[in-house]
Amino acid sequence: MIVRNLAAFFLLFGLFFSYSQGSMHSKGSIHSKADKAFQSQQYNKAKELYKRAYERSRERSEKTKISFQMANCARLLGQFKVAESYYKRTIKLRYFEMFADPLVFYYLAESYKGQGKYDEAIAYYENYKTKKGADVNIANSAIQGCQMSQEWISEGSRYKVENVQKLNSRYNDFSPSFGDKKNKYLFFSSAREEAVGKSQDSYTKQDFVDIFYSFDYTDIQRKKDRKKKKKVDPKDKMPIWLPPTNDLEDDVESLMEKYEEVDFGFGLDEVNMKDSDEATACFSKGGKKMFFTKSANIKNQYNPKRIYSVEFKSGQFGEPKEEEILVDQLIDVQHPAISSDGKTLYFVAEIDSLGFGGYDIYYCTYDRREKNWGAPKNLGEKINTSGDEKFPYLSKSGALFFSSNGHPGMGGLDIFRSELTTDGFSFPVNMRYPINTPYDDFGVLFEDETEVQGYLSSNRKDKKKWKARGGDDIYFVDLQLIFFELKGKILDIDDEEPISGVKVELVGPSGTHITTTDGNGEYKIQTEHFKENNDYQIQFSKDWYITQRDTSVSTTGYYQGHPLVEELPDGNLLAKIPSNAFLKTSRRPMVLRSVEFDLSKFDLRPEGMEELDSLADLLIHDWPNVVIELRSHTDFRGTQELNLPLSQNRAQSCVDYLVEKGVPVERLVPVGMSDTEPKILKDSTIDLFSGVLDKDYISSLKSNKLKEIAHQMNRRTDFKIISYDFDEYLKENENKESPVINRIIDENGDLIEIRE
Repeated sequence: MIVRNLAAFFLLFGLFFSYSQGSMHSKGSIHSKADKAFQSQQYNKAKELYKRAYERSRERSEKTKISFQMANCARLLGQFKVAESYYKRTIKLRYFEMFADPLVFYYLAESYKGQGKYDEAIAYYENYKTKKGADVNIANSAIQGCQMSQEWISEGSRYKVENVQKLNSRYNDFSPSFGDKKNKYLFFSSAREEAVGKSQDSYTKQDFVDIFYSFDYTDIQRKKDRKKKKKVDPKDKMPIWLPPTNDLEDDVESLMEKYEEVDFGFGLDEVNMKDSDEATACFSKGGKKMFFTKSANIKNQYNPKRIYSVEFKSGQFGEPKEEEILVDQLIDVQHPAISSDGKTLYFVAEIDSLGFGGYDIYYCTYDRREKNWGAPKNLGEKINTSGDEKFPYLSKSGALFFSSNGHPGMGGLDIFRSELTTDGFSFPVNMRYPINTPYDDFGVLFEDETEVQGYLSSNRKDKKKWKARGGDDIYFVDLQLIFFELKGKILDIDDEEPISGVKVELVGPSGTHITTTDGNGEYKIQTEHFKENNDYQIQFSKDWYITQRDTSVSTTGYYQGHPLVEELPDGNLLAKIPSNAFLKTSRRPMVLRSVEFDLSKFDLRPEGMEELDSLADLLIHDWPNVVIELRSHTDFRGTQELNLPLSQNRAQSCVDYLVEKGVPVERLVPVGMSDTEPKILKDSTIDLFSGVLDKDYISSLKSNKLKEIAHQMNRRTDFKIISYDFDEYLKENENKESPVINRIIDENGDLIEIRE
């Protein structure tokens, strides 16, 4: 599919006329005929005429102009390799020095970009920027597109693009569309030899296009394969399409004899005419009506493209009729796309009074009372640019797909996707490589709202990589699915033994899933509980263990080649996400790390208050029935007469603070531990080695600074859960004459109860 950038085209057009005014060639000369063909966009014809004019010209200035125009013809025809050669020759002829026109460098960069030679393209865009009269913003945008393209190709994609050999010919085959609810009949445009239109398109130099269709024979063939016990490659997702037909009588009879299970002959022979182009078909919901572009060939008369429709009743197409769209009759109106409710028709046109430049996408709504389409409206600057926007397609998800050479892209037409929002369509997103290439990529189609499998059209050239057959080809698009599995092991943080019976709770956008660990402390959450590009929270809980949460579980950022991703037998991917945890039992004291005290003081520090704030929140919201001991410790300096009440006061400070924060006092038991339980340092640190921080340990330290660090570690507060059931705890203590509210440890390590 050959496209052009209208902004650049009109710039070129103005320059061309300025040159022509000073030229010496006569109106009847070959040069003049070439100019006329160029102005009417007959670039194939113009290029051949310019070749002849170049060979005959003897005037250097004219020869240089002709060389530039030959290059422009090749570029606008998508012949970028040829254009590259012509632009290089034009530069050597000193075109810029003669005419002070920097576009020769810009267009050479465009020709490199069209071949995927991004480094060379960037170099010439940079060269263009240095020239007087250059549009630096356009050049910077083009450079950005080249850099993005290089990144996209390097990063790869989970989309796979494969040539549908059974649908394509050596001619243009493009713009597929499903014609029925079950997606069994695929309609598309083709200029192959079987097309009934034998007139030649002056723009493409190919015969007029017809609408063809093919049938998806996959289910029938697979059933036959199973009976024969034939193995099928699970990675082969390509549907089995039968030979296409445009409903010519001999062709239909041959297909019906060979494939008795399939219906053929829908009356397309009444749609495809010998003297016209029929292309870019789309269907209303359920396939009841087909819309398509038609351009009649009437000699010595301009024949604009218009949108037609045809009803499908009783298995046959009726008589086509033109859709009356309120635009000038000399304006091309093409590439229809109909909304699912049939009330909005999207199309492509070049309307100077409403457009942003080049071809834009428009829409009009159907007035049932007036029984006609309303005035066309431009889709707006989010979608349309100064370049060309073409081939709109509405996915079953409600998204708009279209092709553009105005938005930053890889070169030629790129396919973009735009979400439908309350404010219209969102800013479009480039579908990236390999859906897009440096060539023209357009006419996309998806099977359903998931947009996993579908088709696109492209004139990409690499026969080895893309198996291109010639002109535009139809390609199968398949998104490599990725599934997620979460598994892990839960261990006790102190003895590293596995913990069985841990409740594992996964919370995500789709709800909550609960499982438990087995005898080995292991758990596994299957793929059906995950969706791509979502964040999850996982919680581990068990009686007498501190509940732990992991908020880092995400299904975003996984790709083929990722260390946690493996390929499945069917070609899809599986990401195995680990989430292990170490739980601390509440049967052992748990240190409040920031609740430390200055020597001989029991005032809470600000950082200690923050730690107790977290504990208060835990006791109020997560552990509403838990009873705990607050245990405060001193270092071994000082007498027991001082350390016992000091530790008790420290514990009471913590209790008082928690009560202020809303924790019932009955659930808090302060215990003064004095220096009876030195801290055990399990692992060495930069300053201290592992061991029990008792008198012997601290005395062995070499500096007072290290000794003070060890003493500070001993001056700590921890808590210990003594009951998970507050009501049961009260019952157990209700017969006591006076409940224990304070306890201290004497110098022998015995518990002393202090009653009211």
